[in-house]
Amino acid sequence: MNVVRFDLGLKYKLNRNWQLEAMVPYEIKDQNANIGGIENIDDPEIRRKILLYQEIHHRDETYQGISDMDLLMSYHRDGLMMKNDMLTVKFGTTIPVGKTEEDPWKLGEMGMEHLHLQFGTGTFNPIADIRYAFPVYSGLSANANVRSKVPFYENSKTYRGSWEVTYTGGLRYQVTDWFSVQSSYLGLYQSYAHWDGEIDINTGLQFSMASFGASFSTPYNVPLTITLMLPIQQKTLYEDSQNGSDAFKLGSLVSLTALYSF
Repeated sequence: MNVVRFDLGLKYKLNRNWQLEAMVPYEIKDQNANIGGIENIDDPEIRRKILLYQEIHHRDETYQGISDMDLLMSYHRDGLMMKNDMLTVKFGTTIPVGKTEEDPWKLGEMGMEHLHLQFGTGTFNPIADIRYAFPVYSGLSANANVRSKVPFYENSKTYRGSWEVTYTGGLRYQVTDWFSVQSSYLGLYQSYAHWDGEIDINTGLQFSMASFGASFSTPYNVPLTITLMLPIQQKTLYEDSQNGSDAFKLGSLVSLTALYSF
């Protein structure tokens, strides 16, 4: 599975401290599925049934669309505990605009084609986010961030999403007026999602990553940031509870961010 995600962020400053923010994601999910060893099966009818089973459950296909968007109110304050420190607190909700699916487990049991991938949860999910940054020495600063998303009810298709906690800690160094570098540690805990009250074994995840990035000012008033994220540790909750090996393997990620103010 290869995933490309585009985020369109919109921010409107209400006054010195308050800001309204919206984030609209668009995702492209390219899924490749294959069955090993099928070429060694002599019976063509068995091969046909195996391939039909694959088409029901997992297909070579590319899916794309808008995912659930975020709508947040943001409060920002400088100089809270020391000179030049910054506190940002955000609260809001997801807006369920992403495409959702019918229960894939029930459809699979009936031998019907289904899809486990979704672009949304079909529910409004509260979000809380807090970030604090402070100067360390000269151009060096440190920051920490905690974000949580908590689905508290199921959608009309009996799906209730995972609650998530993301936490980061990092350092940033301002090399020149137009160039800075940063590095950070990122961790995520995702609980199980549920279909009709039953655990979705494809969900439930813990992982951590190290990120390294650089930011540039450009002549066109569009700052650019490029970040490379490398996995450190990961496990799926279901595989861990079954004492098995993880089926999910997270690869390296690359992020490019551009900001334009008007």
